[in-house]
Amino acid sequence: MLRFGSDEFVVLLPDLAHEKDAVQVVERVLQRLSPPYWYRGSGLRITASIGIASNDGSMKDPQQLIQQADLAMYKAKRRGRNTYHWYTEDLNRKVSERVNLRSALQQAIEQHQFELHYQPQIHAPSGRVVGVEALIRWEHPERGNIPPSNFISLAEDTGQIIPISDWVLATACQDARQLNAMGIGPITMAVNISPMQFQRPGFVASIEEVLSDSGLAPALLEFEITEGVLMDSAEQAIQALQDLRGLGVHIALDDFGTGFSSLSYLKRLPINKIKIDRSFVRDVITDHHDAAIIDGVVAMAGKMGLEVLIEGIETSEQFAYLKQRHCDYFQGYYFARPMPLDALCAFLASPRCLLLADRRLWYTFRHDSIVLSAGYTFDEPSYESVLGRSL
Repeated sequence: MLRFGSDEFVVLLPDLAHEKDAVQVVERVLQRLSPPYWYRGSGLRITASIGIASNDGSMKDPQQLIQQADLAMYKAKRRGRNTYHWYTEDLNRKVSERVNLRSALQQAIEQHQFELHYQPQIHAPSGRVVGVEALIRWEHPERGNIPPSNFISLAEDTGQIIPISDWVLATACQDARQLNAMGIGPITMAVNISPMQFQRPGFVASIEEVLSDSGLAPALLEFEITEGVLMDSAEQAIQALQDLRGLGVHIALDDFGTGFSSLSYLKRLPINKIKIDRSFVRDVITDHHDAAIIDGVVAMAGKMGLEVLIEGIETSEQFAYLKQRHCDYFQGYYFARPMPLDALCAFLASPRCLLLADRRLWYTFRHDSIVLSAGYTFDEPSYESVLGRSL
């Protein structure tokens, strides 16, 4: 066994008869590391991500074997840590693709290939659009649209998430200023904050600078954070959140219910809002466990003085059920898909984006069609004829 880097170690297991023997060693290591280590009265938990590579005797270069194990180790990290992964040739191909994507990502940063789309957030009692969430889009000149799920984790691993996040925040604040100048009522801009961006020294000061440059009122900016911002230094993170709240910025806890520490940290976090993850919405009609979780979170948040936004609403059935749960805000494809700024401005300015209170019918307008909560879609002949037909 030798130390290979600051937090990396190499273990050589010679003369193994079967692969399962290596697995037994790995599992013993993970088991030995699982109990907390106590230091000055505090329990510290250590996890290990382990990559395994084997040599059948044909490989002559030990460095190649170490590189293969290293690739497998990073795969284990991406799977959630505290686990292990075997090296495969397919993994090597994926690493090659990842290297190419990293180069393309750097080019995208330098050539401004990103744009923001905005998904409306609906105030449940009134049916008004009161906020939007900024979502990044990458339109590659040759590969076309590259989903965020394909490049955000890479950007976080390489540190490229910092310039990307800086651009997202500055652009979103400028666009929010434009939206609120339309005179249609206050529109809050929700921006996702990555753990790396949040933990950067001077983060709060940089937010003050962005707000000053854009002219956006702090109360119209909302940061969506996940439990990831608390992983390395919870106390430091909580202090930063308190400083942001001191500026007047709102804080929402995103993906609530998908992590392990939500409840333990919830009472200490200086947040305004909880976003219930879409995974609980997908089967809420048929899965009584999902329904019970949503009911419990809504009740708990109400007693704690926190607002609740449910995301991922895609069907009229989901909406019909959830609007009875006394939530504060809704978001999802059922109301509107993410759209670029010009389309959003047209969407917000149109009288066709409204709630008919007497029949509780929701109308959303997507390009050339009208979608009713009853599930009917009409080609758009005229606003008046559609109203007459629906009433």
